[in-house]
Amino acid sequence: PFKDRSDGVRIDPRALSIALDDLLPAERTVAVDSGNFMGYPTMYLDVPDADGLVFTQGFQAVGLGLATAVGAALARPDRLTVAALGDGGAMMSAAELDTAARLGLGLLVVVYDDEAYGSEAHRFGAHGHPLDTVTFPPADLAGVARAYGCDALTVRRVEDLEPVRDWLSGPRDRPFLVQAKVTSDHPAWWMTDASQGD
Repeated sequence: PFKDRSDGVRIDPRALSIALDDLLPAERTVAVDSGNFMGYPTMYLDVPDADGLVFTQGFQAVGLGLATAVGAALARPDRLTVAALGDGGAMMSAAELDTAARLGLGLLVVVYDDEAYGSEAHRFGAHGHPLDTVTFPPADLAGVARAYGCDALTVRRVEDLEPVRDWLSGPRDRPFLVQAKVTSDHPAWWMTDASQGD
């Protein structure tokens, strides 16, 4: 149980992840990029076996999740591949959407959009440093995805996910990007734990 911080403008990343877990088929591969958001899909999106989670954090770099998901989708076409990205990583790797669209991959891309490099923003802010180098203005990532030939929508409430259900029951012949405008007023629990002693 948790206190849902969704407010209709931004969705709590826990509520988003739980709703996606309920919506998506059990046979899935989840490829997770690095960032403040990464604990949410890792904690709340079930996978059927050890091969179902591809965790790029071992590289300690942001921006590897989408390319990793493209590879996972090609390797396991029998499963739905879900790319879980932060908005910083999504912007670094957006060109991979073109690859996924040209290959006709039925890939679900979920962008946890807090308009920041969230890990850095929470860490910098806690130490009183300016945030102008780690935050950025709103970006229309759903529009970028559509320009690459993907289906896309922006999500601010759990109810906004309904088009994903329709996509899942269709031919899934192109990627679908969900730009989730997530709450960002608190660091993820794992960030708080990892930052002890800083």
